[in-house]
Amino acid sequence: MRLATAPVTWGVWERTTGRDDLVPAELLLETFVRLGYTATELGPPGYFSPELLERYGLELVGGFAPLSFWREDLYRADLAVWLDPIVEILAATGARGPVVLAGAEVAEHDAPDAAYFGRVNEAAARCRDAGVPVVFHHHTATHVESPSEIEALLEHTDVGVCFDTGHALVGGGDPVGVARMCAGRIEHLHLKDVDGTLLARVQAGELALDEAWAAGIFCPFGEGAVDFAAVRAELDGYEGWTVLEQDRVAVTVDELPAIAAVEARNLAAVA
Repeated sequence: MRLATAPVTWGVWERTTGRDDLVPAELLLETFVRLGYTATELGPPGYFSPELLERYGLELVGGFAPLSFWREDLYRADLAVWLDPIVEILAATGARGPVVLAGAEVAEHDAPDAAYFGRVNEAAARCRDAGVPVVFHHHTATHVESPSEIEALLEHTDVGVCFDTGHALVGGGDPVGVARMCAGRIEHLHLKDVDGTLLARVQAGELALDEAWAAGIFCPFGEGAVDFAAVRAELDGYEGWTVLEQDRVAVTVDELPAIAAVEARNLAAVA
């Protein structure tokens, strides 16, 4: 596998933009290099620059773009804030990785409709027109999280899939079954594990998803409910990038050494 990391593992993502207590970009890139990574996803626009990535010798293999596909005005605003800056940076670095489209998170949602998927297709075309590859990420707490919603995405769009083991499970599916459903469309891979006890509490209504996220529902590899060996067997022949993710709500500089130690073990678990 070609392994990469992502800023969300280190607490840098759309939920934490604007905070001043996150790990500075250069320190995080130094940490990536010490762990042996040669590639990373982008994180929020403005965090990593092409020049900074080049300085540390890290390849850019994707950029996550959460868009409000369910509402026209919000979607149009997100194009300027999220999609276009990510496309610009990926294009500037040679477009070696895809734009990873996803729906922005919502508290509750109806099934995605034709307008939703029409905007997904439009956003995908916008990326391709700029010479940048694109995939769609099924994601917990969005309009495309459950197996039936993923199936609808496959039917009504032509975009490739970013398959995520953790979100497949938290979204109500079996990771192996979701991978099988997406066969032939998986072009980018996120590996993460899920704490089965916390997931059961979320499913029973005892714990809100936000609370579970902060409590560590995405746990160290090998300690959760995802059968990585079975997933890898199902994905035999996959040749794209594999991004290791243990999503964290935020990480401070003081917490960085402990998180780096966990990530070293996560790397060892899948290498």
